Amino acid sequence: MSLDKNILHPDVIEFIKQHENHDIPKLILKGSPFKSISIQHIAQQIKGRQVAKTKFPQLYDCSTIIYPPKLNLEQSSSEVAANYKTQFVNTDDKVIDITGGMGVDTLAFAQKSNCVTYCEIQSKTFEYAQHNFKSHNPEIKLYLTDGIAFLKQNKTQYDLIYVDPARRNQHQKKVFRLEDSAPNVLEYLDLFQSKSNRVLIKTSPLLDLKYCLNKIVFVAEIHIVAIKNEVKEILILIDFNSAKRAPVLKAVNLESDQKSFQGQSTLLDESPKISEPKTYLYEPNAAIMKSGLFGELSTQFNLTALAKNTHLFTSNDLVDFPGRRFKIKSIVSPKKKDLKKHIPHLKANVSSRNYPLKPEQIKAKYQIQDGGDCYAFFVSDFKNQKIVLICHKI
Repeated sequence: MSLDKNILHPDVIEFIKQHENHDIPKLILKGSPFKSISIQHIAQQIKGRQVAKTKFPQLYDCSTIIYPPKLNLEQSSSEVAANYKTQFVNTDDKVIDITGGMGVDTLAFAQKSNCVTYCEIQSKTFEYAQHNFKSHNPEIKLYLTDGIAFLKQNKTQYDLIYVDPARRNQHQKKVFRLEDSAPNVLEYLDLFQSKSNRVLIKTSPLLDLKYCLNKIVFVAEIHIVAIKNEVKEILILIDFNSAKRAPVLKAVNLESDQKSFQGQSTLLDESPKISEPKTYLYEPNAAIMKSGLFGELSTQFNLTALAKNTHLFTSNDLVDFPGRRFKIKSIVSPKKKDLKKHIPHLKANVSSRNYPLKPEQIKAKYQIQDGGDCYAFFVSDFKNQKIVLICHKI
């Protein structure tokens, strides 16, 4: 079934824009004001614009875009994450996206390379991408086909193969292991190697990094990509010429002013130095937490950790740090009388690390209200004693 281009009628576009911030279920109940287009299709476009405003601003600014269903929007890379991937592409590279989907990553690659190929097996998804690409880059070669089959049949040698495996099983439940995704990239490594020296795989933020390194011999880099301190995806760069080099783990926090952090995967089991709390406290950003490179973090920034499993760091001298920074005002026991004395009006932002109670349980137990300028970290120190660090954010 072809796309309904009636959705692009100026009156329909104007209606969608005017109702962009309206409640979609209530709008559906009113029915469509147009004979030529269903209210369900209109609702799909309104939802698309709501998502695109922050996730795909380039698409949002284009009035001729036709948005796919909600699931496609959710599974697609954001524009900022797609743009991050362009570092893996050079101007003259031949790039193929074998799991094209909505095509946001493909469009980003086409900003750098003039030879980009898009493959998509789902006909409806292909139609959306085919239409939307016309507004941005008509030079992309599009094929309605299974990307793996296309690679097998095609004699072209590529500089980069990009694959974003589907991470839902036959029951539509989310999966995150490589062998449970489709295509199973582990099954096709030999095929990839015969077609390109480099492969970039987008995976779930839940992927276990050690598992990945054990499964794939030729990993050159793993990029943990967070946006505003939320890990969104993990990128595995395979270089079939890099088997003898230790893979690099890189943690980035996009749309923040924090610098990236990296270290070799051989340092994953390195423990940080331990000490008592000092003047300043540091909380690594989400990407660094996912990397597990706590020993290397301690070394690079000359910090000590409060305990092996607390993942909070401390120093006497303030350092520029990729995460949140605090000044420790006091260190108290987790007794209500001590907390009352050091937390004004028992109002604070509560965190717990390596502590038996979760923040919500702590707030309920001590009747602490959320918010304010005070930050209370409930932790176990290196002696396994329960302490509370009362801090102010820097």
